[in-house]
Amino acid sequence: MSESSNKTNAPTKKQAYRLYAQFVLVGAALGAYYGIFYRPSDTPVLFVSVVLLSILSALLVTVIQIWKKGYAFKEILVIYLKSFAMFFLFLVMLWARPTVMEWGGKGWLIAFTTLVGGVIGFIMGLKKKPVAENPKGTKK
Repeated sequence: MSESSNKTNAPTKKQAYRLYAQFVLVGAALGAYYGIFYRPSDTPVLFVSVVLLSILSALLVTVIQIWKKGYAFKEILVIYLKSFAMFFLFLVMLWARPTVMEWGGKGWLIAFTTLVGGVIGFIMGLKKKPVAENPKGTKK
């Protein structure tokens, strides 16, 4: 019996790995885009606006995701925190680009935005994984 359960778990682990890899690569590619085609702006962005936009965006996404689905508070909190992390990292990346460009030049900027994009992709993969492994007949 343990062999059959091992065989059934192997494709699931492989699928989860592919899902993470797909999201990380897409996130890294988008991050690289934001680094490669960056052009400095004369208008500075306040860090407090980054935090407030992240809080509001995560709240909106969480409300949309949980609408009429009966999640427990702990699950709602996890959904909110993952959403907040994703938005916050993205907006911090955009906010920090001028500073990174000054410190290290275009190469460091591209590396920075690619890395942050990959992390955001990983977080999106974490948000997607439970849906892919959910058995039929249960709520998402």
